[in-house]
Amino acid sequence: MTPTFASTRAHSLPVTVLLTALIALAGCGFQLKGTTHDGGSEWEGLSLRLISVDPRSDLTREVARELNGMKIELTDEIDTPTRLTLREEQFIQRNVSLTAQARAAEMELTLSVDFVLQQEDVPPLEGTASVSQQMLNDPRNVVGKTEEMRLLREEMRRDLAAQIVRRVSRGLVR
Repeated sequence: MTPTFASTRAHSLPVTVLLTALIALAGCGFQLKGTTHDGGSEWEGLSLRLISVDPRSDLTREVARELNGMKIELTDEIDTPTRLTLREEQFIQRNVSLTAQARAAEMELTLSVDFVLQQEDVPPLEGTASVSQQMLNDPRNVVGKTEEMRLLREEMRRDLAAQIVRRVSRGLVR
């Protein structure tokens, strides 16, 4: 059976609309926030000192990775004019619903951290970043639940680091 002209035309309509939208976006000068016209970062070359209550924590490592991704140079110089301080990471686990046996059926996990961005001649930017996830709890599968919680915490840490860096990048002054 050969396709008819009408069916071929119906399939090409979404492709045409998509191509038109992409051309319009490219033509209007659209670019992702935080990038320059040459593909670099607007923060490239900026030096920042990352201070953490726990310098070897996974969250500190993730924030440093995000900052490096923005081409921000991390330094240990004490007199650096721009400093980002991470306070202690807070993890809260709360039962959302219970089973008939009064065991947790669903849990809410919340990961948060306070941070302070300090720059010369600019008031400090203080904030709290927070990420929440919900997970189902199977009381018969303790090993699986533990592994799922570990994976969720890793994912939440990455999201938290990205959130901190986004908020800090809005407060940075060059």
